[in-house]
Amino acid sequence: MLSTISHRGPDGSGAWYDDGVALGHQQLQSTPESRFDDQPYRDGSLTVAGDVRLDNRAELFETLDITDERGQVPDSHLLLAAYRRWGTRCSEHLIGSFAFVIWDANDGVAFCARDRFGVKPFYVYPGDEVFAAASEMKALLALPFVSPAVDEVKIGDFLEGTFHDKERAYYQSLRRLPPAHATTVRTDSVDEWQYWDLDPTRTVTLESDAAYERRFRELFEQAVDCRLRSSGTVGTSLSGGLDSSSITVTTRELLSTQEPLHTFSNVYDEIPSADEREFIESVTTKPGFSPHYVFLDDVGLFEDREQMFDHYDLPPHDTMHHAIWERVKRADREGVDVLLEGALGDSATGYGLGLFAELLRTGRWRHLRRETRAMAEMLDVAPHRVLFHHAVKPLVPDAVRHVYSRFHGYGGVYEPDNPTLDPEFVDRVALQDRLRDAGDEGSVLRETARRRQRRSLLYGMIPASLETTDLAFAAFGLEPRYPFTDKRLVEFSLAMPPSQQLSDGWTRSIVRRSLSDILPEKIRTRQWKTDMSEAVENSLSLERADLERAIADPTELEPYLNTTELQAAFSRFPDEADTHDVRALFRMLSLTNWLETLGDVDSKTSHGPPVTPHG
Repeated sequence: MLSTISHRGPDGSGAWYDDGVALGHQQLQSTPESRFDDQPYRDGSLTVAGDVRLDNRAELFETLDITDERGQVPDSHLLLAAYRRWGTRCSEHLIGSFAFVIWDANDGVAFCARDRFGVKPFYVYPGDEVFAAASEMKALLALPFVSPAVDEVKIGDFLEGTFHDKERAYYQSLRRLPPAHATTVRTDSVDEWQYWDLDPTRTVTLESDAAYERRFRELFEQAVDCRLRSSGTVGTSLSGGLDSSSITVTTRELLSTQEPLHTFSNVYDEIPSADEREFIESVTTKPGFSPHYVFLDDVGLFEDREQMFDHYDLPPHDTMHHAIWERVKRADREGVDVLLEGALGDSATGYGLGLFAELLRTGRWRHLRRETRAMAEMLDVAPHRVLFHHAVKPLVPDAVRHVYSRFHGYGGVYEPDNPTLDPEFVDRVALQDRLRDAGDEGSVLRETARRRQRRSLLYGMIPASLETTDLAFAAFGLEPRYPFTDKRLVEFSLAMPPSQQLSDGWTRSIVRRSLSDILPEKIRTRQWKTDMSEAVENSLSLERADLERAIADPTELEPYLNTTELQAAFSRFPDEADTHDVRALFRMLSLTNWLETLGDVDSKTSHGPPVTPHG
């Protein structure tokens, strides 16, 4: 298992075993204290192995009465001290990113936990005779008793682009420990529970807008600052959007001024619609930055196919996954060890658009009218369009939308939007039922802006994206860190009044206001994100030879896709293709590349192609 993920341990590898129990660890030294780490770490009857970074170290030192020199106590030692104090409830007291296993010899139990948003991956093999866990699926597939048969239901979710299932993995024998979950494993039982959740009814009331701005600024600076604890060079990913720019300018304020801050940005020379340099340079032209541009004009979606799928043990779902890969590759060349990323920013700070429907439902007409007019004026559209799209439409029950959609010939609300899916496959994996379950958001009469934000924070695409990104970073020996996943920041953001998020027509108002003194005006007043559709089509066009090859010999795809519809989608690409076609072709190619890396062995699914463990 360790040898298959040796790339995760550039700074050392270790193993410990006893009768019936074995723990292994690949070490990446990313914090100053990690040079004192030597995992698996054993202290009396306890042994730990994990991918752990704790962000509330000072609080833990005080609470646990640890008197050792703090700079020489790695996070794994602090974790064991927390377990000694709180037992299996210790994860409730941890703030940071972690996936770990603690073996408690006295109680004969293995305790496992994963962080609240799933920053650190955690895969398990829940066998009848053996329980195994790892940071990557390929480590589990190295075990001779783990079947490599692919999971058709997961493939269906992937091809449709639905992410509500946080447990299912791409192999029938494996599963994912969901974010914010813990489990105990004994010889005769396995118990799993959720140790944390977001409460959409909790409120925080402060005396003024300025007070909210000050508190948000404090928490955001704390979220960034604790993620700057590094044994190497820290850089930031900078797209020019509100999230990455906020992180970058805050990082620049917090870091020493002696060295420039490295920023890494994906840009285009030949695709102006996707190029954000005007926003990026509004940040990097100021003193203290060392900007690095990663040009993607001539980079296909799977440019580094062989190396990518040597590390990707799943088909990437993000049409811009190659942008992350190229950005991390460049950061590695520049000697950067940690990259701060803007993921979850949209949800963590909230657009506030759910306020429109809440104002309409609760009869606060004057407030609704004010915000509707303000946004309409800003976007230069008719007020009734804003009112219908953001206030009325969200309150229409699914059943009504379903009837309307059927009546106008659009298909059902829960119809798959991938035109190339084989109908027999859709029925076989009950995909429509899964879409219905994913779309069930409860009664619209209980809908609030906070409930809407909570759903976006806990959406299954978040851990799925973090898991894929982790594989890319691990391939180059870097660590991604995400300030917007900070528990303290997220809980405050959800609890503050939605009017702090949507104000005078501005979405994400709290960010724009609280960082107004350091955010460039061009970014602070950006209304929406850049449309990357043309860039995705360009990168997909660069894979035309592989597309043609896959469609010419669709043997591996026939269990899942309608080859006639697939050929039709390809014939429309790129001149007449719509977004459904582009997504369908991308997912087909991603799935094909992944299946091809699995190789030919005797182990097969009941309907699918031959598969084998890869390592």
